[in-house]
Amino acid sequence: MASATVQPRLFEPHSRLIAPAATPDDAPLRLLFAGADVSVAAALVEALGDRIVLQVAGASDEALALVRREAFEAVLVQPRLGQGSGNALLGVLKREAPKLVRCLVLDDGRDAPGLAALENLHRILYQPLDAEALLSGLKSLLALRRRLESPLLAEAIGRIGRLPPPPALSLDLMRRTEDLDVAARDVAALVESDPTLAAKVLRLCNSAMYSGGRRIDDIHSAVVWLGNLSLRRLVMAGEIFGATRPKAEPEALDRLRDTSLRASRLAARLLPGPRADLAATAALLAGVGRLLPQVRVPWAPQPGEAGDWPTYAEAGAYLLALWGLPETLVEAVAQHAAPAAAAEPGLGVVGACHVAWALLGELPLDEAWVDAQGLADQREVWQALAAELRGEG
Repeated sequence: MASATVQPRLFEPHSRLIAPAATPDDAPLRLLFAGADVSVAAALVEALGDRIVLQVAGASDEALALVRREAFEAVLVQPRLGQGSGNALLGVLKREAPKLVRCLVLDDGRDAPGLAALENLHRILYQPLDAEALLSGLKSLLALRRRLESPLLAEAIGRIGRLPPPPALSLDLMRRTEDLDVAARDVAALVESDPTLAAKVLRLCNSAMYSGGRRIDDIHSAVVWLGNLSLRRLVMAGEIFGATRPKAEPEALDRLRDTSLRASRLAARLLPGPRADLAATAALLAGVGRLLPQVRVPWAPQPGEAGDWPTYAEAGAYLLALWGLPETLVEAVAQHAAPAAAAEPGLGVVGACHVAWALLGELPLDEAWVDAQGLADQREVWQALAAELRGEG
């Protein structure tokens, strides 16, 4: 078996970087690195030793050949490859190997065009890579998958009774608006195909939270005023939180919807830039598990509550996976109450979702995580953003 010390000869196409064998109870993570800068792969092997088995491909076709021939748990892709682009490779892997954890490796933010691949990603990583955080984050995501695929969780949620139906129109709208050139009239026509939902969306558009004092009388005007991304979050809120209204608790459901919308707007402000929409959508959906009865809220246990019963975050993530939503959203919803599990550097999508809900008083802020991420000096900024949002109604 080869040593964990990497030699240059190992970086030929398809070469495998093998460290000493791990014990059966601690199997190494099987990774594929696709990129032009092989020193990144070398540094990972040097840092993680026998905890990973890493293969290297310098070009897109080489990476695809490896994925089609062998089993990997995650792929790390750089935007620049010897042949082909990292973004295109990630898109193909999303279709051909959906269970593969897909990570984009950016060069200290200088590869900003790579952010165009956001819809094909699970993680964005920045150089220099923190090898331990990377390994922890990947293991956390894989453990989450196993938890969500567990028959015990499925059985527990199955005992809850009737689950909310999938938000079919919202999912269709998400697919349509991935095309940035889609016409406003086409988006409006899709929303108007459900008159009841369209009425709910208009009511939300005219709330102080969104209207800015301007009256919006039709869906087409809402598309023009709000834009596709904001509109589709309103449609999702109307569809999810209005589909199964318990007769005994209409006020509680309205409050959950309004809190989710506020958390969505706050998360986008906490994480501005290319990931703002992803953070906003994750925060909107973070409370969906609270639609289900008998789910656990870990920091507010109820008398006689079983410790192995699903938390509202797990139940919500399970629902989103059942509905076929992107895994990035499923992960964010599952981990938003305990952001350390996501092992994101700094404030990422999961962290923004956590902070947004905490600032609204819906869960305790994880102070240890804030300090560990070096974000303690951001507390006043976050509070100011939350106060500003409250002032907007």
